[in-house]
Amino acid sequence: MLDALWKKAVFMAGDVRVVNSFPWITWSLMKHKVKFGEILEALSEIKFGDIGLHRDTGYLSNIAIPGYMKHGWVHVKSGIENPQIIEAVSEGVLIRSALYPMYSDYTIILEPRDVTDLERKGACKKAREIVGENYDVNFSFDIEKELHYYSGADKQAGKESLQFGESQLKKYDPAFSCTEVCSYAWWHKREHLRLYRQERRGKNVIIADDFMNRSFKIRWMSQSVTVDSAKKYGLHEEGLSLIEDYNSGRS
Repeated sequence: MLDALWKKAVFMAGDVRVVNSFPWITWSLMKHKVKFGEILEALSEIKFGDIGLHRDTGYLSNIAIPGYMKHGWVHVKSGIENPQIIEAVSEGVLIRSALYPMYSDYTIILEPRDVTDLERKGACKKAREIVGENYDVNFSFDIEKELHYYSGADKQAGKESLQFGESQLKKYDPAFSCTEVCSYAWWHKREHLRLYRQERRGKNVIIADDFMNRSFKIRWMSQSVTVDSAKKYGLHEEGLSLIEDYNSGRS
């Protein structure tokens, strides 16, 4: 009963948005700072395996999630014709058009540095295999368990120390939050990309802002993203320097 109530509360917080006019909150406001023209121009630049981040202003869930960026996804099909991403939302882990998450208030696309196309394909393959799983309302970043459940897809990084019996695997029910999907997909390069769980508000997690490190570079960002807006919403110094580099043309 308590689990069901918690799940409803998490999903409601993700849907409710505060606005500056009556009735002050809404479930269906579809007006964002990022323009569709910007998105269409960006689609030709994005490559499969890239990580997308965004922030929608005003949502109640923003209070619970620390940092500037609030949501992440993986691009699995690039190009301007039918570009696809995989993301975890309240309905579960979905594959759908890149237009969905990119149409936001602040959007950034990150390119992993010094990775091969084979490694990118591996990330996309891992993301595709979890489509259809439930959303993780408990934010349990049990990625080693998930990899083991999916037949140890982390072979390039070596075997994990965590071992499970057959009975444990049968009981295990994988579920993913948004940045957990991104982390899971790229876990074979976790050290290179500095994907480390940190304790935040009682949970060992990887938040969207953690991807804003120098193992990545900004491939594209919306015009709404500025150093000032990032500072306002608490982005760390390393992330701010990535924005400054993008604005100055440095990679």
